[in-house]
Amino acid sequence: KTTHYRHQYPIPAYLIAIAVTNYTVYSHTVANNGNPFEIVNYIYPEDISYAQSRTPITVDIMNLFADLFEPYPYANEKYGHAQFGWGGGMEHTTVSFMGSFSRGLIAHELGHQWFGDKVTCGSWQDIWLNEGFATYLSGLVIEDFDGESDFRTWRQDKIGSITDSPDGSVYVPAQDTTSVNRIFSSRLSYNKGSMVLHMLRKKLGDAIFFQGLKDYLADPTLSYGYAKTPDLIRNMEAAAEGEDLSEFFNDWIYGEGYPRYTIRWNQAGGQSNINVEISQTQSHPSVSFFEAPVPLRINGTQGETLDIVLDNTTNNQAFQPAVGFTVQNIQFDPDYHLISRSNNVVLGTEDFTLDQQFDIYPNPTSGIVNFEKPASINVQNINIYNTLGQLLYSEKYSESIDVSKFSKGILIFQVETSEGVLNKRIVKE
Repeated sequence: KTTHYRHQYPIPAYLIAIAVTNYTVYSHTVANNGNPFEIVNYIYPEDISYAQSRTPITVDIMNLFADLFEPYPYANEKYGHAQFGWGGGMEHTTVSFMGSFSRGLIAHELGHQWFGDKVTCGSWQDIWLNEGFATYLSGLVIEDFDGESDFRTWRQDKIGSITDSPDGSVYVPAQDTTSVNRIFSSRLSYNKGSMVLHMLRKKLGDAIFFQGLKDYLADPTLSYGYAKTPDLIRNMEAAAEGEDLSEFFNDWIYGEGYPRYTIRWNQAGGQSNINVEISQTQSHPSVSFFEAPVPLRINGTQGETLDIVLDNTTNNQAFQPAVGFTVQNIQFDPDYHLISRSNNVVLGTEDFTLDQQFDIYPNPTSGIVNFEKPASINVQNINIYNTLGQLLYSEKYSESIDVSKFSKGILIFQVETSEGVLNKRIVKE
């Protein structure tokens, strides 16, 4: 007997598989606004009780994704799970192969039906359009089902993974497209891709972000077809009414690494504003500066709390946000919305007292720079950056440094001391 199967929809060429065994079969039903369809589960008989306790959540996840994006793309057919003997899962169109039935895996493979199946990456270099999206959709399930606290923990875990190494882009370099391990890097294609989506969401706001993704899925040049990263950029920029996102994607998708921030602040007595300076260095030279909204939490002496976001577009950028109370301290990105690592906040007025005690001269200079300080201040390290945030010099403290080899312009000296971190600008002639 020969049986012919035909999809009612175009499907990606590589997302087809055949599984044959003595499956036990059961179904759930999705209401789909009066046009119901089945979620069919093909399970090993010995695992039926386990699976039946896990798969019903698929209906709720399906409804969430339909609300956020659009109805299930293959609703005239079905969705389903087929148990198989490997670890993880595979998002075959309309039936995902499943090595287990955790909620996270169910969400990830179901998310692919929108991002990966309906719109599929057009090259291995763009695999993040599949895997970064499916990973973020599993995070959206945590946000919706479990709340912000658990979603915060999810983001913290992702940032820890991403910044475990200083290099690596979300976009797969052409020379690495024959490396399965690089293409399917959990750190880059999955985790960094997902967090860049979250950062784009925070940059644009929920309304524009989700509208842009709806437009991307509905784009007639992409729908039930293939997309590359510029196609996503085009749809997101259109949703943002023409906002130029090229710098964001150049930094975070095509560039490697992540930023390290130093936040320097003070508040003069009686001021309702604070003075904030944001400096940054980069973990990899492929990016000269990471443009990003920088979240800060400002805590007052009487228990006040104010969350602000500063749009950081240049290095050593100064801000004067209004706070309306006496500030005790500032926390950098306490809710883990920004990919970064090894950040430093110089608290209160200590740094400005240090500024008066510690002298770097002559300024301007063409050669030797000298340091003068009280004996009570111990200096551990001297770092020198250019205005792009690139690290030029990092050594243990000495009383003078020859800067003649550096290019003309502004040099930022970062002095790590027992009393705090001092940042001073020196003009190199």
